[in-house]
Amino acid sequence: MICAVALEFLKIVEDEKLLGNIRVRGQELRAGLEKLLSKFAFVKEIRGEGCMFGVELSLDGGPFVAEALKRGLLINCTHDFTIRLLPPFLISKAQVREFLQLFETVLSKTPRVVPATESSSPKVPLSVAMSAASTASRSHLKSTASRSPLKR
Repeated sequence: MICAVALEFLKIVEDEKLLGNIRVRGQELRAGLEKLLSKFAFVKEIRGEGCMFGVELSLDGGPFVAEALKRGLLINCTHDFTIRLLPPFLISKAQVREFLQLFETVLSKTPRVVPATESSSPKVPLSVAMSAASTASRSHLKSTASRSPLKR
């Protein structure tokens, strides 16, 4: 049953020439997102292929998802900082333009929330953190070995 559904889906994709639409709309979407990258300093990176994109932020993405929903956009956030965009294969040129306008509004109107880890914790050089972790690991191994029932 699942294979039949998958085959029917692939037939529709081919018959409706959806891959061509995905390529063209994906290029339009990427171009618009790249403009937003240069406009908003907290947008770090745009990545993706076809119509599936990730917009990496330097801020918590949750408030942007909530603001987008208020404005009728359905997006989600992965790994706290990446806005995921998954428009339908049937998206039109006008819908891409409308999305980009709304998404720009979301980016400009949403209050910026700096992650707690960046604003409240002191920056520790990597070498110091690695040294502390190594020391802690050695101490743990020694204490565990001395209590081990296998040691006689």
